Amino acid sequence: MRRFLWLALLLPFLGALPARYYVQDASSRAFGHPLPGLSPEALEAFRRGDRAFNRVFVREDGLGPLFVHQSCAGCHVRDGRGRLAFAERSEALVRARAPDGITPHPRFGVQLQDHALPGYLPEGQVLLHWEEVEGRYPDGTPYRLRRPRLSVLDPAGRPVPGRYSLRLAPPVFGGGLLEAVPESALLALEDPADQDGDGVSGRVAHLPGGGVGRFGWKAGTASLREQTALAYREDMGLSTPLFPDEGGVEVGEEELEAVVFYLQHLAVPAPRHGPEALKGRRLFAQIGCAACHRPNLAGLPAYTDLLLHDMGPGLDDGVAEGDTAPSEWRTPPLWGIGLTRKVLGEERYLHDGRARSLEEAILWHGGEAEGARQRFMALSKEDRAALLRFLQGL
Repeated sequence: MRRFLWLALLLPFLGALPARYYVQDASSRAFGHPLPGLSPEALEAFRRGDRAFNRVFVREDGLGPLFVHQSCAGCHVRDGRGRLAFAERSEALVRARAPDGITPHPRFGVQLQDHALPGYLPEGQVLLHWEEVEGRYPDGTPYRLRRPRLSVLDPAGRPVPGRYSLRLAPPVFGGGLLEAVPESALLALEDPADQDGDGVSGRVAHLPGGGVGRFGWKAGTASLREQTALAYREDMGLSTPLFPDEGGVEVGEEELEAVVFYLQHLAVPAPRHGPEALKGRRLFAQIGCAACHRPNLAGLPAYTDLLLHDMGPGLDDGVAEGDTAPSEWRTPPLWGIGLTRKVLGEERYLHDGRARSLEEAILWHGGEAEGARQRFMALSKEDRAALLRFLQGL
């Protein structure tokens, strides 16, 4: 009961976000602050959760024997997104399916484990190369995009057939605020048959066990507790009370709850907009970005609707998850996105990090967002720059 109390406390204040939940920090630590106004007891609980989030697991803790990383913070770098790395310490992961793209891979299951404890062999080695895609705006300005091409080798160096999808860990700040959004607010937004005829047909992720999905690239979990326990299991091979094994649990209830409390109470960095942002904000709405990246979600300026949208063939990764098609993705929140380079030292956007800038991310939009992309491309160079400056100030 106690772990749900914070939801009741948060909801009355959602409309007062600027004063209550923003933090004024544009440094490399911007994503790791607690919500303002926490009691001394809550701050101490937040710090315990921070330590648990950064804990590096080893063999004696139950790690592995196969794994992707040894800590939560290893993938969610400084509480932000992951980096593209397949080396001694992964900061990205690979989802796997059989060649049909639907059933779990006969060798790897649903996710490749590319690291192993001494005495064990990792499941495989990831080879990543980039395919360049060139184009031009209507005004003649050239652009260059890239898409990932993945292959997986077994321990003997032989290619393993299958469908593979590169995934970066998303940022975790603001998660508690998103968890507090009522399901009714999300259900009111979905329009799967596009009855309003605007070309956008987002749908709620209805989960098999009931509830509405809101976390993960495919909105596959409804709560931070489930999302955290799933990450312990799939990314580190650690059992929890939610996903125990025959030998019991390796991450107990107290530690699991500490991490969940931490995630629920991470604040959002305040936007850094001056008067010059008004033009970019207007263009953002005018060309249709705000149809999915909603500036107001139940009082939250998260710039998301948490719905699944078909993003077209360009972002189709060939990997289905449940009833979610390979081209369907949850709208990622945009708050704090302009601080990505400051926090991580680089920019990597979209589910697989293919976009090296916000401009590239926009140009990869298709499907339900095709109209918005075309309208962005039709803007003058000056107007495109104004819209991008607005995003960089979020």
